[in-house]
Amino acid sequence: MKFNPRTLLLVIILSAVAISACSPAAPAASAPTSAAAAAIDITFADAASLRSQLAYGSIKLKDSPNAISPEQAKTLIPLWQALIALSGDDTTATEELTAVQDQITQAMTSPQIEAIAKMKITNAELNIFYAQYGIVLPTVAPGVTKVPGSGASKTEEEKAASRATAAASGLTTGTGMTAKTLLFEKVIEYLQGISG
Repeated sequence: MKFNPRTLLLVIILSAVAISACSPAAPAASAPTSAAAAAIDITFADAASLRSQLAYGSIKLKDSPNAISPEQAKTLIPLWQALIALSGDDTTATEELTAVQDQITQAMTSPQIEAIAKMKITNAELNIFYAQYGIVLPTVAPGVTKVPGSGASKTEEEKAASRATAAASGLTTGTGMTAKTLLFEKVIEYLQGISG
């Protein structure tokens, strides 16, 4: 039986491809740090969380040279919606939230991320934002926002006592998903307004 040199070469190439497909993959390079995590500082006094700075900063970019474009808004809306959905699911892994955060970051430009980083958004600033919508987040110390959901270890009696104390002082405290996602919902409203 006589083989054509082209056929032999084709068989060798296909065999090499098949063998390489079966061999173990090379170790993946470590995932690059998102532009937000690399650029936005969360270590300064009273710093808001990375996602909160990204969300509130996106709104504050309005009417600036780094404002979010209608095209970006169309890309960002489903990502922020996904973040809300994942935030409301107790089975969501931190890595899933971070992955969506990274997609949001990638949909924005470096100058936009840098502008948000320069804002140095604080929890005290976010308290003012929440108060505009009738939500007062209880704080451990003045200017330090209590993270929604962090009181999960409290007994029902302790939670009821906290609510009673807040009500007696005339405060409406934000708890649960309302406080946790209000900022993200407001980002979505803002983006829907500019997406055309």
